[in-house]
Amino acid sequence: MVDNVEVAGVRCTPVEEGYIIAEQIVCEMSAAPADSRPGPVQLCVGECRPELKARSSQLYSFVTPTITGLSPSRGPESGGTKVTIMGENLGAGSSVNVQFGNQTCEFFGRTMKEIVCYSAPSLSGVGSVQISVSVDNAQIRESLTFEYIEDPTVLRIEPDWSIASGHTPLMVTGTNLDVVQEPRIRVKYAGRESVNVCKGLNSTTMSCFAPSLMAEYLPGLDTVKHADEFGFIFNNVQVLLVYNNTNLVYYPNPFFEPLSTSGVLEQKPGSPIILKGRNLIPPAPGGAKLNYTVLIGETPCSVTVSESQLLCEPPNLTGQYKVVVQVGGLHVSPGAVHIMSDSLLTLPAIVSIAAGGGLLLIIVILVLIAYKRKSRENDLTLKRLQMQMDNLESRVALECKEAFAELQTDINELTSDLDRAGIPHLDYRTYAMRVLFPGIEDHPVLRELE
Repeated sequence: MVDNVEVAGVRCTPVEEGYIIAEQIVCEMSAAPADSRPGPVQLCVGECRPELKARSSQLYSFVTPTITGLSPSRGPESGGTKVTIMGENLGAGSSVNVQFGNQTCEFFGRTMKEIVCYSAPSLSGVGSVQISVSVDNAQIRESLTFEYIEDPTVLRIEPDWSIASGHTPLMVTGTNLDVVQEPRIRVKYAGRESVNVCKGLNSTTMSCFAPSLMAEYLPGLDTVKHADEFGFIFNNVQVLLVYNNTNLVYYPNPFFEPLSTSGVLEQKPGSPIILKGRNLIPPAPGGAKLNYTVLIGETPCSVTVSESQLLCEPPNLTGQYKVVVQVGGLHVSPGAVHIMSDSLLTLPAIVSIAAGGGLLLIIVILVLIAYKRKSRENDLTLKRLQMQMDNLESRVALECKEAFAELQTDINELTSDLDRAGIPHLDYRTYAMRVLFPGIEDHPVLRELE
């Protein structure tokens, strides 16, 4: 069966260790020509006759892996740096091997675009080493180098104390701190290890949050405690796992008394809220203080800290809100506060005013409705009178037109008669008699004198 498997036309020699009867054949391919094209997998069982051949529906293709760069390009000589090698076709083949000089880079994962591995400790100390990448039997010949530098060191930690709940800021000073990819700080106490995160600011400074001493608050932590172990997790640097130059001191957590027996404190607007307690200021040298945040609901308030109390200037709020105190990793609520409204009116007075205002509003609405209705009626009456006046004017105008037409006709008739016969007139004697003696036809004056 040695020559019975072909992959894209290239002979593939079966490997006996990977053979599973009727299920699986594992074979190792021979070198492919440079001009090989994609093709199927062909398999013969026994004799290679057509009825005994099998052909895959998927095509197998040959590619050439290449690398273009890596990130980061340097790390501590103790190793443990997570290195990403970038390139093309890096996911091909069945296995990959990355060498940093003579040391194997511990494989983590790969895709077609990148290979990820963890650098091994340097055998030759500080300096650059050549990187070689091989995929199966193919050796990628691009030239890449990785620089081993001196392991990071820690010179000073400020402050050198925290509280039992941890999560207070620490400033770490040292060398080569910027090459650590995922720096963490660790504390071990009573058989329990606690880890918290750090962030490199530059090569000489790093900010960390102190780990908590215990998972939860216990009454036994009311005294000062020293961590059993304290150190840093910097890649693969074993020297700093236990850092003995500084013994981190843990002070008791601040404790706050309830605001009131009922759990809700009645408060007037603008009055400060006083939170009483103990252990509010650690007895650390240099007058160190904790960074307190007090929230009234979701709103922070201005805080003044003393030995036994916190003075909170509340924001301009009214109503009931939960009070939360945050310091380091400690989040506690001593109760709630009810800020009463700054109103001079009592509740019965407010109810009476509201009822009177509602009644007055109803009366005003009724008056407006009546006025609206009366106004609508007046508008209708005015419209009717206007229509009647318009009709009367129309009739008068029509009668005037008719009378004027009749008069015009009569004048025309009279003038036409005058045009034909002239103006009728009486003689002077008759006209004077009719004026002086109307109705008398036979008057002595009219008689002829004898």
